[in-house]
Amino acid sequence: MSTRRATDDTLVASLAGQLFDVMSMFPKRLVKTDELIHTFGMPFSQMQILELLEKSDMSIGQLSAYTGVAKPNVTPLVDALEERGFVARERKDGDRRMVYVHLTEEGTASLLRIREAVAAQIRKWPVRLSRSELRSLDNSLATLIRVMNAFGNPQET
Repeated sequence: MSTRRATDDTLVASLAGQLFDVMSMFPKRLVKTDELIHTFGMPFSQMQILELLEKSDMSIGQLSAYTGVAKPNVTPLVDALEERGFVARERKDGDRRMVYVHLTEEGTASLLRIREAVAAQIRKWPVRLSRSELRSLDNSLATLIRVMNAFGNPQET
């Protein structure tokens, strides 16, 4: 085995381990999702839907693909958000069968409050990061998002 191949295998193994660690730690350490759920009275999956809809209107199928929640389980999440006035359904002109969900003004305001709560959590992190470390973390998260977006639409996989 070449040195390059061994290095690549070592790097891939490191990435795999670190991704697994991040997935298990993220909801409890970096952002306390339980606290957000309690404060805003909605499951985290509904908060994810609000975040996704800020970027563009989506169908139930698209929301299912992006959140990893089965279509039959997305519908009640959207229903609950619609009851609170955070989202609305709309038929598109080209295909009357296609119903898209979009964020309302109230939904946008709620999403802003959620983001403010996340920012407040960051300000309370027990580890004091330097400005440089915060920038590095911000850049790392931007890179992670860019890499994930490079995989394309989850519905296509």
